Amino acid sequence: MKKIAVIGFGFMGVVHAKNIINSGILELCGIVDNRPGDIFAGLDKTGNQGALDLPLERLRQTPVFKTLEECVDSAQPDAVVICVPLFLHYELTKKALNFGLDVLLEKPFCPEIEQCRELIKLAEEKKRILMVAHCIRFAPQYEFLAQCIRDERYGKLRWLTTSRMGGEPTWGVWQNPEIKKTCGGSLLDLLIHDLDFVNYCFGIPANVKVNVHCDEYWEAALQYEHEAAISIKGGFLHRNSAFAAEYAATFERGSLRFCTLQPDVIHIGTDTGSQAVTVAGDGYCEELKYFTGCITTRTQSLRCQPESSLQAIELCRVIRSQVE
Repeated sequence: MKKIAVIGFGFMGVVHAKNIINSGILELCGIVDNRPGDIFAGLDKTGNQGALDLPLERLRQTPVFKTLEECVDSAQPDAVVICVPLFLHYELTKKALNFGLDVLLEKPFCPEIEQCRELIKLAEEKKRILMVAHCIRFAPQYEFLAQCIRDERYGKLRWLTTSRMGGEPTWGVWQNPEIKKTCGGSLLDLLIHDLDFVNYCFGIPANVKVNVHCDEYWEAALQYEHEAAISIKGGFLHRNSAFAAEYAATFERGSLRFCTLQPDVIHIGTDTGSQAVTVAGDGYCEELKYFTGCITTRTQSLRCQPESSLQAIELCRVIRSQVE
């Protein structure tokens, strides 16, 4: 059984810790968080997913360490899941790799391109698994869309539009104005999900155009060598606004629609009728399962390579450069 420690116990750290415990094949050997006070207080009142149904008693039994060094010395993890503010990604990932640990790093990769490249090289030198946690790649509802694009069961894709928006976060580091400035706004925190997904499906776009940008709202058109039109839109609304992510895709012989407000259903329309297909599952769980397979078999993450996660950062930079 692989031993995994979680670094950073905000909303995403809690989600990963829960999934490690519930996996049945991993041991949550430690939590690294240097905040004062009870880090387990108020866990059910954070994030945008509602009630998390947390194994609170088991979480409270997990050793808590102030530093990664203390965790490594005492708990001896095989891998870590890093869920800290973006400006700490590079420092902690580098430290973990130098300790000989495999790393699942919460998205986005790192704020600077050279930092990403250095970590990719370091992981190769240390023969460690480095994977950035782009959970949408593993969400069954989005994987269904990716499969339809790949196998052309409804013909070639004609156009795809995605939307992802919700209230600006009110939890964790977003409550600290200074740290909030380093998080990259809705582009790096929210829309990078969809930007990474289209990179996963199509590769690097030939051209990117920002059609709408207002405060933390974006609409961008991506052009590829194929004829399909790709549009990505969304961003932060006023605080406490409901969150929703959705997509609509039209192929030569059918259309797909999905929205997280009806999370397990994909609506399919063709010339012969309509159907609602149940596609259930959780991207965070599937992502962790895949990472576990990689560190167990010592196989690099072909499904979510760090080089691809770097491309998502580069794409965000291209988009932002058009409004600066």
